[in-house]
Amino acid sequence: MKQEKTENIRIFLGDDTKRAREALRMATDEEKSKNPNCTVTVFDDVSFDATLLCEALANVSLFGGRNVVVIDGILDHEDGEEFYRASDVFKDSANLVLIRERAPTKELRTLFERSGEMKEFMLKKAPEKKNNFIVADAVAAKDRRLAWAEFIRLERSGAIMEEVHGMVFWAVKTLYLCKTQTKEEAMRAGVKEFTYRNYEPRAKRFLLSELEQKLAELKEMYHAAHEGGGALGLFLEQFLLKL
Repeated sequence: MKQEKTENIRIFLGDDTKRAREALRMATDEEKSKNPNCTVTVFDDVSFDATLLCEALANVSLFGGRNVVVIDGILDHEDGEEFYRASDVFKDSANLVLIRERAPTKELRTLFERSGEMKEFMLKKAPEKKNNFIVADAVAAKDRRLAWAEFIRLERSGAIMEEVHGMVFWAVKTLYLCKTQTKEEAMRAGVKEFTYRNYEPRAKRFLLSELEQKLAELKEMYHAAHEGGGALGLFLEQFLLKL
């Protein structure tokens, strides 16, 4: 596809195929409303045939105006990329050419950019969730250094302090339940069997009074922070440094 950019060519790229196909359909419908007698020919990875596609690009409408040639995902065909690289027929076509591809190579993308109007439709990537369980497990293991280092990492990565506080509180509460209740009682209170197996031995490292004091401190810091008494992150850091 070695030609100068033309208004007859529109390219829709991206992994959000639903939105890309919708844009392609709207472009087709818009052309049909302007020119009801136009012929729409579609080629995809199954129906792709280089000879027939070249003919469709060259065909002239018997009723005047231009036809529509839709090229929908022919890169999934083994000969699709070769067609784009070698084809010179696009520049001579008087028809509207609509191209949709998901992930062309860098070289093909450059060719597309030089050929016509290009729009991209990318799926929104969900933000990566922070693994706050590491700091929780470090608290349960009484590993002050790891707990503090993981807290700093979370803080610098923009973690929400309420969520980090929630995980630390969950860890201490789970230790408390494992310390004061049987396995069956703890599970009825919401502790998973796997969690009980991991936290019950760790609970033995804490005195009951120590766990009660930590639970009270975590509750107090949460309310103090939300009443303007200080930053929750600072309270948490001080708490972890005293493990």
